[in-house]
Amino acid sequence: MDKLLEIGIKKRNKEITESWNELAKKTRFANGEQFRTWVKGQIGTQPRTDTPEIHNYKEEVEIHKDGTQSSNKLVRMSIEESKDPSYLLKAHGYSVEAWEIVGAKSSIWNQHNKQDGTVTLFSSKISVKPKVNGFDWDSLIKRLSNVPSVIVKQNIIPTGERYLSLPLFDMHFGISSYDTYKATQTEILNLIETGYKEILIIVGQDLLHTDNFRGQTASGTLIGKIDMEKAWEDAARFYEPIIVAALKNKNTKTKIMYSKGNHDESMSWSFVKYLRGKFPQAEFDTSFKERKVHMLGLNFVGVNHGDKKKEENLTENFSTEFPIEWSQAKTREIFTGHLHHERVIDKRGTVIRRMPTANEIDDYHDDYGYTTAHKRFQVFEYSRDAVKRIHYV
Repeated sequence: MDKLLEIGIKKRNKEITESWNELAKKTRFANGEQFRTWVKGQIGTQPRTDTPEIHNYKEEVEIHKDGTQSSNKLVRMSIEESKDPSYLLKAHGYSVEAWEIVGAKSSIWNQHNKQDGTVTLFSSKISVKPKVNGFDWDSLIKRLSNVPSVIVKQNIIPTGERYLSLPLFDMHFGISSYDTYKATQTEILNLIETGYKEILIIVGQDLLHTDNFRGQTASGTLIGKIDMEKAWEDAARFYEPIIVAALKNKNTKTKIMYSKGNHDESMSWSFVKYLRGKFPQAEFDTSFKERKVHMLGLNFVGVNHGDKKKEENLTENFSTEFPIEWSQAKTREIFTGHLHHERVIDKRGTVIRRMPTANEIDDYHDDYGYTTAHKRFQVFEYSRDAVKRIHYV
């Protein structure tokens, strides 16, 4: 900056006590008025370093009880941009993947300042709601597609014709944690080490407490948010060592079956898809069906969550929908969950087993007094054509 201009600015800011006339005598100017006028003119030509003051506009954000939100702010944009939902979401600070616009209104709010002249701004008001899943599935799919496969080095363990089924239902990770089931995992790993011809691992059946990041079940019932990332990680910590142990035995066939639950049908399905990408040696059933069957030798193992039909009437569905397996079986068992306590029905040649669970008590079950059931899981050991042992783990 010119030295004379610097002196003049200091004088204008009252940092110098000398008069304009006294200062002019030390410069090329004839008098103080001439010097003062020159300084004023020079200041007007200097590049402006401050930010022009925005019109006094009250920006607001409201969060409503139903989960929707409203945002009101001043936005610099074009007419075309004011019609673009994605642009409006970003301008108001919302993720395009997680939110969608319910309504929007934009009004021109011209603002004038000396630096920029008249600037076209918009008073932008939008109402938004979380997307149905509240989750960036594209990001998850991309992430899961890059999960490295685990190739397990196999040992040869003589097994005989022994089969193991792991119907671990209603685990509700998010309410329960890995620590809740660590002892169960250890007991299962010890069993697997004894060697089996085939191991059936049933995954789902309310593995996770909610079906999305908004605290909702698969039907949309709001039951309270959980830490979904931790719930997913805890479920992986529990199941991955079990799958690795099963795959180590070269003589063991490992089958992993997805089974729908009413809390988490989509999120658990995604979890089983993740396991399929990670463990290519295992056989998977990831079909999105209500009722499923797998044969362990001549043992018919049917699976249904039990939330849609009375369990004692399920034999008619399974015998009709799976006639070949039904006719071949020497032992027929149907496994259900949902109600968190144990029950056995021996009806018309079929044993229907409602499975217990070792999960933690959530607020709903605590409020209504559903706290008295025995906290445990059952896993089943079969010979070629019969149940041989039930292990409580």
